[in-house]
Amino acid sequence: MCRPLHRLFFATLLALLPAVPATGDPAHLPVGEQRPQIKGAPPVPPLWPWPVNPLATSRLLLEDDAPLASFDLDMDLTRRCRAGTFRQQRAHLYIVRLGGYIHGAVIGGRRGLYDPARLAVPDLVYALRWQDTGRCEVYVIRHLQG
Repeated sequence: MCRPLHRLFFATLLALLPAVPATGDPAHLPVGEQRPQIKGAPPVPPLWPWPVNPLATSRLLLEDDAPLASFDLDMDLTRRCRAGTFRQQRAHLYIVRLGGYIHGAVIGGRRGLYDPARLAVPDLVYALRWQDTGRCEVYVIRHLQG
């Protein structure tokens, strides 16, 4: 019932559209003020690099050029981190800077670690990625020196 009306509408619409060449040659595109402008949000300003210590209360444990993915992922502690039973306490923040990114860190058997099952190896540094989410990951970094 509405088909003839739809056909008439689209035929009129196609007749009103300007003819655009089928080639993708930029010479056929309008220049200057006739060029189509992209409207919307302004361009994103450049991002500044993060400082080594993002918070005044955090302490840097390790800085390395190797990315976090090059270290060993501990699957058991990762499952516990996702469940919320292995995490960093916010009062004692430790961080590691790996591959230019800052991640939370905990030391096994020391303050700043919430580990009621006591599964963390003493004096072993763990990096926490995406803490407090369902995607939390725990990586084994190294033993603490001294």
